[in-house]
Amino acid sequence: MVPLIQSILQASGPVRALLGDPLRLWPKVAPDGAGLPYATWDVVGGAPLAQLSDPPPADGWRVRIAVWGGSATEANAAAMAIRDEVERQGSIESFNPPPDDDDTGAFGISFDVRLLAIR
Repeated sequence: MVPLIQSILQASGPVRALLGDPLRLWPKVAPDGAGLPYATWDVVGGAPLAQLSDPPPADGWRVRIAVWGGSATEANAAAMAIRDEVERQGSIESFNPPPDDDDTGAFGISFDVRLLAIR
């Protein structure tokens, strides 16, 4: 019951071109010394798609993505590649305030995506 964000983005050539292969994409927090740009993700909500007469056919996920770069241009390029790939299989739910850089000086972009996993 883990959202498919990692596998969706790993399959994307444009995302791999910017975040490397294997992807610099981690759940919750990047490891110390992670190269830029990179992204992190966390589940911020979700629920099965309930039906009255049958078991749920799918699980819906809301996933928060934070993209980090050494500059606004670098972070924006990676965020747009992620957005473009997500929108092939889900949707953007919200654009969020910039995340705290924890005094790293990195530029961050945050947005929430909605994904659906068919059971």
